Amino acid sequence: MSSPNGSRQAIKDIFRLINSGQIELAEKSCRAHLEKNSDDINVLGLLGAVLLKLGQTEDAKPILEKAIRLEPAFAKPYEDLGMLYLNLDEPKTALRYFEDAIRLDGSQASAYSGLANAFKRLGKDEQADAARQQYLKLSPVAKALAEANKLVASGDMTRAEQICERELKEHPTNTDVLRMLARIASEDGRYVIAEGVLKRIVKLAASHYQSYSDLGGFLGERGRFPEAVEMLEKAVALDATVIASQQRLGDFQAILGKSADALEVYDTALQLDPGYPPALAGRGHMLRILGRREDAVDAYEACIRVSPAFGESWWSLASLKSYRFSVEQIKEIRARLDSSTLDKNSRISFHFAMARACEHRDDFDNAWQNYVLGNSLKRAQIQYDPVQSEMSHDSIIKFFGRNFLDSAKVSESDGPTPIFIIGMPRSGSTLLEQILASHSQVEGTGELPYIVMMSDALGGRNPAGKKYPEVLAEMNADQIASLGKSYIYHSKTNRPENLPRFTDKMPANFAHVGLIHIALPHAKIIDARRHPLDTCVANFRQVYAQGKNQTYDLNEFAEYFMDYVRVMNHWDEVLPGRVLKVQYEDVVADLEGQTRRMLEYCELPWQDGCLSFHQSSRPVNTASADQVRQPIYSDSVAYWKNYESHLAEVKEILAPVL
Repeated sequence: MSSPNGSRQAIKDIFRLINSGQIELAEKSCRAHLEKNSDDINVLGLLGAVLLKLGQTEDAKPILEKAIRLEPAFAKPYEDLGMLYLNLDEPKTALRYFEDAIRLDGSQASAYSGLANAFKRLGKDEQADAARQQYLKLSPVAKALAEANKLVASGDMTRAEQICERELKEHPTNTDVLRMLARIASEDGRYVIAEGVLKRIVKLAASHYQSYSDLGGFLGERGRFPEAVEMLEKAVALDATVIASQQRLGDFQAILGKSADALEVYDTALQLDPGYPPALAGRGHMLRILGRREDAVDAYEACIRVSPAFGESWWSLASLKSYRFSVEQIKEIRARLDSSTLDKNSRISFHFAMARACEHRDDFDNAWQNYVLGNSLKRAQIQYDPVQSEMSHDSIIKFFGRNFLDSAKVSESDGPTPIFIIGMPRSGSTLLEQILASHSQVEGTGELPYIVMMSDALGGRNPAGKKYPEVLAEMNADQIASLGKSYIYHSKTNRPENLPRFTDKMPANFAHVGLIHIALPHAKIIDARRHPLDTCVANFRQVYAQGKNQTYDLNEFAEYFMDYVRVMNHWDEVLPGRVLKVQYEDVVADLEGQTRRMLEYCELPWQDGCLSFHQSSRPVNTASADQVRQPIYSDSVAYWKNYESHLAEVKEILAPVL
């Protein structure tokens, strides 16, 4: 039998460990105390709660049930069992335990929060709202956060932050308050501060999946995918039952080109919920990337069966080159577009899917109308400032003069040789990569984010002084060489074969030819070009999974294309002969001749296998995944003529290059 003083001190010590994020030590402390005082109901209940924090559901359950048997009037174990069953996605059982907890002690705000979540998952919105209101009444912190959330939604970041800072003074380890602060900093563009707060949460809640999941999501949004995957792998290791963490991990692995790993993660997510649309669609994407087209079609069609209003699957099917919708499917698409309940993202996808269906029937006017509607909705969702883009290109042209480029050269780098394929999206870069990656000495890695990440990092290198690219003038030869080494190091993640050469076909790298030239002087650079009108129309016909925000307004993209030509003309002037221009139409007309040009430029011996690029089994993570698995064809040449009647303004913008 434990003394009251001994029990109070033990609980105090355990709470201190929990509040400092030392959850494993808290568990050990609970067990050590219970070895001597097995009937201490308070510590027994606390052990159950600690095990729940550690994600040890199976161990927590009998402990909490024992606590209830020993003391049926002890409310907290009921609440913890409610959370346990919520985590197991059994809201009906969870609801019963939350109601018992509230019956025994109606003063605990957290029990009402759990009750609200249980009602919400059961589709009982009215009861959920009532429980939520009671939660806000009982929890001053929750009420403050609700007010902060409203202020964030209205754009008043300053007042929202003031509320959080005030709450943090009283509750310095409250992770909900810290999470809101991180969100405010992130939405305000203060990413360094947001990252610091999220890392603080990880330290405070090192044994809880949510802290790693939040940090992983943030890093992924910043393009730091290897770090994001590392965090999400920890989140999944702590609690493999959270399907959102599984899905996000799969999404980021896919971006890194780890298609087989992503497919495995999506399969795991579907074991948790066989009808989860994002995982079904993600699985379809990975199968498509891996060249398993029929399996991909099956996955997309399965997604449509379980969630007909999930537009992404319809667009995924429509974007398969040889897929054709049935008459019944087209009626379904039209009915969805006529519905007033369709969410915006799905409406965008349905418009693009309908446009492709119209194209297949040579109904180009209706196809164009749907592309206009889909792009307009998408443009309203994304952030893109054409003036800022032009100013950025101006600064690059101004800074990277011939004198600087000559003086900043560094010694030849060791290691594999990158082959950068730059240009506009949908200009044939995937075809060029597939041809080169069919060579035994070249590894295809897709679009790598590391040059763009490097330029962004250099932009924040000296907040009080010069930005990128001007900051490069303050760096010595060793520092510039280290940039190249950093790029090679990070690219290892995407180069499992470790061949002598590898491709990087990130289109936006066209703006960073100067940086590539000084940091990676041994790199090869190929400019993938296509007829300007075909390039603009091809991008207007595509909804991208991420990025490429300049493509959703046709005139804006035409202006971006002209800016790209201006930047490339500059590189030709200050770095003559450095970049090899390859025209898509020339490749279609003379595959062998253009392949020989590229191999000679890349200092590679001829291999016949490069002409059989369509037989390669390598994963292809691009909108052109289907096309590059077919022999060369000319269907896409001059495709813009189908829409010529809609292109008057674009022609005017592109006049100098037509």
